[in-house]
Amino acid sequence: MRKVEAYLTVEAALVLPVVMGVILLVIYLLFFQYDRCLMEQEAGTLSVRGCALQIEDGEELVRQLSFQFSKSDKAYLAWDKKDARIRLQKNQVKVECSGGLKFPFQGFALWSGDNIWESSVVYESHRIKPVDFIRNCRKIMGGK
Repeated sequence: MRKVEAYLTVEAALVLPVVMGVILLVIYLLFFQYDRCLMEQEAGTLSVRGCALQIEDGEELVRQLSFQFSKSDKAYLAWDKKDARIRLQKNQVKVECSGGLKFPFQGFALWSGDNIWESSVVYESHRIKPVDFIRNCRKIMGGK
């Protein structure tokens, strides 16, 4: 009878699941980063749109921006998007968005919350009136 050394098989059986788990974790963390960047882009776009809309009524402006946020068809891969808080204070449009990365297997969650990681972003944009902007530019250039 001949003895065969099988230490390589045992090492592969232990190392391969760890390597596969690390690769899947890295991919899921990349989903988190992608979704967080997408949320920041959406919040920034809303704040700029709020500045571009020439609506004097603050409630109407917030209503329109909230509608645009709700109908956005951004493809979040593993993200739980929460509502945006949109406020108009003086001439500032402030957009706050938050969300979190959901655990793929909810039955195995070891924590009390729904999300593993959460992130939030705040964007502020200053509203200017086009007529005032043109007048100020002309004053700077030496005109009336």
